[in-house]
Amino acid sequence: MATKEQVFRREFLTFVMVVAAAIFFYPAIFVIFNALKPEAQITLNPMGVPTSLFFDNFARAWKVMKFPTVFLNTLTITAFGLGGIILASSMAAYALARNDSRLSWLLYGFFVFALVIPFQIIMVPIAVLAADLKLTSIPGIIPMYWGLGVPTAIFMFHGFVKGVPRELEESAAIDGAGQFYIFFNIVFPLLKTIIATVAVIDALWLWNDFLLPLIVVKEGTIQLAQMAFNGQFLKEYGPMSASLTLSALPIVLFYLGLQKYIIKGIAAGAVKG
Repeated sequence: MATKEQVFRREFLTFVMVVAAAIFFYPAIFVIFNALKPEAQITLNPMGVPTSLFFDNFARAWKVMKFPTVFLNTLTITAFGLGGIILASSMAAYALARNDSRLSWLLYGFFVFALVIPFQIIMVPIAVLAADLKLTSIPGIIPMYWGLGVPTAIFMFHGFVKGVPRELEESAAIDGAGQFYIFFNIVFPLLKTIIATVAVIDALWLWNDFLLPLIVVKEGTIQLAQMAFNGQFLKEYGPMSASLTLSALPIVLFYLGLQKYIIKGIAAGAVKG
């Protein structure tokens, strides 16, 4: 039976966690409240609860942003970018993890080193390269995301692949299975936990990225379309909040659907190998 001291500690910890959750959730609640208020009410009481539901902000955000178009563009970037990152990084991590040569470890070290390079350092060369290779479009930006996202994904996949028993692959090889068959039919299905983790982390990044589309395609994504409400002399806080709510909803639902795999995948990738 728990003592009074243990009960007090548990209740105090619960209280601290509730307060912390409220602090973290407040910015999202603040945005949703302002999305449901007219501009005058936002100016007078930006922190308050809306007195009535005002949906005109969503209608204006939908129209001004051309939401169906920018949503499709952002979805295309996220889907194809994520698919390429997962496919390329899982195959590369498998090859590196199953090869113990010095070249393999050198290549792995090269990918790990890429994690510490800030994007701001390579931002200008990427913009120049994109212009030279005629990649300043929605399809053109996708390979850039592959290159930027693969190092982190390889780092996560590498540790997890080393925990996959080699006996499974050896048994399949004895039966005459080729390397690609072994990977896609035996190893890849066993990576579903870390695949879900990489998918959630990179999908959040791809969907919400602002800087790379800004310097490469200039327009056409949800994040860039939101700039229409943030002018030099006029800021439309109501439609801006509504646009933030509309853009966040799909990726939040995606995150909630896969969140149970995040900690499991990261923990497994960190301890295996």
